[in-house]
Amino acid sequence: MNFLEILNGVEVSAHSGNPQITGVEYDSRRVKPGNVFVAMRGESSDGNRFIEQAISAGAVAVVTDGDLAPPHVAWAKVPHGRRALAALSANFYGRPAEKLAITGITGTNGKSTTAFLLESILQAAGRKTSLLGTIEYHVAGKVLAAPHTTPEPLELQRLFRDAVENGASEVAMEVSSHALVQQRTFGITFDVAVFTNLTRDHLDYHETMNEYFSAKRILFARTLAGWPRVAVLNTDDESGRQLLDFC
Repeated sequence: MNFLEILNGVEVSAHSGNPQITGVEYDSRRVKPGNVFVAMRGESSDGNRFIEQAISAGAVAVVTDGDLAPPHVAWAKVPHGRRALAALSANFYGRPAEKLAITGITGTNGKSTTAFLLESILQAAGRKTSLLGTIEYHVAGKVLAAPHTTPEPLELQRLFRDAVENGASEVAMEVSSHALVQQRTFGITFDVAVFTNLTRDHLDYHETMNEYFSAKRILFARTLAGWPRVAVLNTDDESGRQLLDFC
């Protein structure tokens, strides 16, 4: 895959060069020769500070949300680094989410229970199903440790690829408010979106309940455009009733 191919569908303001790409990486410490390095501003650090380190490790292209084009390598400037990472990751792994029926489950409480129940129901119906959530991941016949409730985009697309290659047709996954704000699921078309409830939690991150609710609402933002195809809402919860009006 070359640089222009992996940039397909990515919002790019300017770019230069078209080398062959061997992988995608957003952590300069993990860059390998031939990789494209995604340098993006984070909440506590700025990946643009590590562009030279990534190039020294063998990066042949840099995608940056910074102001300066890096010298001596191919580059692309993007307005939103995290969205670019999600799109690049999907392209590199062959857009595996498009081959899966994905149910995203969000809410303060009950996400894990709902995901495990759904996995069990789908498997009982003869559907090969993967699970991603707070407790663990079930992918390609393996039980994997879960460093995040919802993986980062690169890891998420890799897990989807592994699921597809193992014959999975369904994914039940928890989608955290952090993941939604951080665009980890950007570009993924959910077949079903589930809302369990909203109670006071994570206010160290979201600061207010309104911000917390707005984060959860992202999962349902494209409902009027037909995605997710089905929204499952707990309308015993006040926030669920608000989402019903939104959808």
